[in-house]
Amino acid sequence: MIRALLFDMGGTLDGDGLHWLDRFVELYAAAGVRLPREVLRAAFDHAEALSASDDVMATASLDQMIERHVGWQLAHMHASGDHVLHRRLVDGFVAPIRVSAADNVRLLADLSARGLRLGVVSNGCGNVDVLCAELGYAPYLSVVVDSRRAGLYKPDPAIFIYAAAKMERRPSNVMMVGDSFDRDVRPAKSIGMMTAWLEGPAPRTCPDPSLADVRLRHLAELPGMLEMRASA
Repeated sequence: MIRALLFDMGGTLDGDGLHWLDRFVELYAAAGVRLPREVLRAAFDHAEALSASDDVMATASLDQMIERHVGWQLAHMHASGDHVLHRRLVDGFVAPIRVSAADNVRLLADLSARGLRLGVVSNGCGNVDVLCAELGYAPYLSVVVDSRRAGLYKPDPAIFIYAAAKMERRPSNVMMVGDSFDRDVRPAKSIGMMTAWLEGPAPRTCPDPSLADVRLRHLAELPGMLEMRASA
């Protein structure tokens, strides 16, 4: 029986199945910057590495976080002076998150009203709790597990065991909802959690259908899927 839900943040509660890198690739293309994906990925990975240990990131708001992330990307590509591109990337990245957040607040409120305990477990920069508060999620969450603060990182199953304990729920009574099959679905399933794989708007081949109890194209489908499982 599902008594609690854990959500990923990046790509799930802030993107409805769209990975950060994919979003940035689209934004660069829309701005007329047509570089090979591997070049953009290198810049993205550079920014991710800096984010993981940066002190400012540990308490950054959404706008501050993306400002710094984009700045590091552009610096890696020797384009720090392109202020127009910087602004376009930041605004283009943040705006859809705020739109998704409005929908997700209603989703979390609905799930909470059903008596489900809710939480977030994310490979974060130390500021996941700040983001959850800013986006309006905090009132519905009983726990926010940020990898940087917990000292545990996906895909280590230990972070999911830790999150379940913080929620005072057995793993078998928890469903993990995430967009990454390898970082969310596999490790959560390995400790006995139920899993919901958020594929995103574009169909993806499921690496192992036996590990995904539920497959979602959009987070909004989750309540209906839970009702179907409860009545089966």
